[in-house]
Amino acid sequence: MEAQNLRRSQKKVITNEVTALKKMREMKGLSRKDAAPLVGVTFKLIEQLENGRVELTKQKIAQYCLAYGFTQNQYRDICEGKIGKVQKEICKVRTKVIEQNNLRRSYKKIITKEAKVLQVLRRLKNLTQYDASILCGYSKTAIGHIENGRIEIPNSRIKFIVESYGFTMNDFEYHMKSEKFVTDIQDDCIKIIKGLGEEKLKAVYPLLSTFKN
Repeated sequence: MEAQNLRRSQKKVITNEVTALKKMREMKGLSRKDAAPLVGVTFKLIEQLENGRVELTKQKIAQYCLAYGFTQNQYRDICEGKIGKVQKEICKVRTKVIEQNNLRRSYKKIITKEAKVLQVLRRLKNLTQYDASILCGYSKTAIGHIENGRIEIPNSRIKFIVESYGFTMNDFEYHMKSEKFVTDIQDDCIKIIKGLGEEKLKAVYPLLSTFKN
């Protein structure tokens, strides 16, 4: 009776379906940290799922298949051990996509305003991409891909990153409405200061000093 009452998180229930999710990730050459932003969850949640500590639902299966680029039929084939068949299908698709690399999201940057605002919020907290990766549970590469427009960012992922940085969605919306980002203004000011001659710099220094905290 006590064994039946164990929390799911305290025991492993690794089924063929769970193993298939891990196989899909590995077939794409993704670490758990790289996979996390694609799925829109933390890498720890992926680890728990692959270790059988989180219940696997049909909704989760569909979510992971879509994120990893597999069809439901391919997922079922992997569950049945038909990995070679799926690998051949992937190779055919991969060859076709590489020939049309202008269609691949990873070959081009689509820097949306949302991606730019995420970068702004990170910089306002004086966080490096590495610092941000620790807070979010993503890899540093994934943070770079998100900010450079190489990974799509649904609202759920945006909310997770924003809150990981210690901001609210109201903060995010405020910067989304900005005509010029504060970090761009900071960069422009630094460029102007660096371009000033010694005499002009000495002249503006007293004024700038009044804004010190």
